[in-house]
Amino acid sequence: MERTRAEKDPFKPETHVLRIPLRKGEVEIRELTLQPPVLKDILRTDGHNPESVAYAMALLSSLTGVPESVLGRIVPEDWADLRVLLAKTNLRFMGAINLLDGGEEDDDPTGAEPDTQPPSSATTCAA
Repeated sequence: MERTRAEKDPFKPETHVLRIPLRKGEVEIRELTLQPPVLKDILRTDGHNPESVAYAMALLSSLTGVPESVLGRIVPEDWADLRVLLAKTNLRFMGAINLLDGGEEDDDPTGAEPDTQPPSSATTCAA
């Protein structure tokens, strides 16, 4: 039986336990769970430089459902770990990880058999 896309998807929810919990009103947030990314998540980053903290904050907020105003209290040690998790999401959206083909790269997009010589660009003419 063929596996479904969800079974092939390496982007399962990932949970990061915070070293220093965040407060949202009376609620204490001890961990952040990043949901598998979809297009709407990357759209939340529009207008931000992909290398910026604002880009990462917008993406993290979209993936976790936690407002950016709360995420702004993350300590640097937690932020460094979360940036690694976000990098994996960026690889997916930039095409470096493709789930539709099982994650394998196709070295030869022409589909030619190995050791097949390419056609010559010069033509010969019999006189």
